[in-house]
Amino acid sequence: MRAACRTALAAAALLAAGCMSPHGAIATDVNSASWSDPAPLTLANADTTTLRDVNLFLRCNDRFAEDSLTVHIRVRTPDSLQHEEPFVMVIPPAHTPAAISREADIPYRRRVRFDRTGDYHLTITPCRPVEGIEAVGIHIVKSQ
Repeated sequence: MRAACRTALAAAALLAAGCMSPHGAIATDVNSASWSDPAPLTLANADTTTLRDVNLFLRCNDRFAEDSLTVHIRVRTPDSLQHEEPFVMVIPPAHTPAAISREADIPYRRRVRFDRTGDYHLTITPCRPVEGIEAVGIHIVKSQ
């Protein structure tokens, strides 16, 4: 009886894990008049085996007129290792009315494995002040 109960619980746990969304997004608002300060993001990770694709996104208003933006990305892992790098975001042209905010979603890393449980701290900082960005963040999806 106990073995059957354990098997049923294990099967239920596997089914529940399979129903969890493979997608996630983390964002923070920034000063749209002139974004220059670091934008902190925290990713709480419990899955150390799944490969994921990470995209950076910007939510922009009509004052944003750039076709590219260089940012510094700093990542601190749960065990306090740090990595920092510049990243050039090539922004696709807008095809929306000026009154509507738009999102630019730019591929950053493919097939990433977050191999530690805990909080990953990301900081995204523009290399120069930029107008018209309302929010910055990351989209995370399960790799195909």
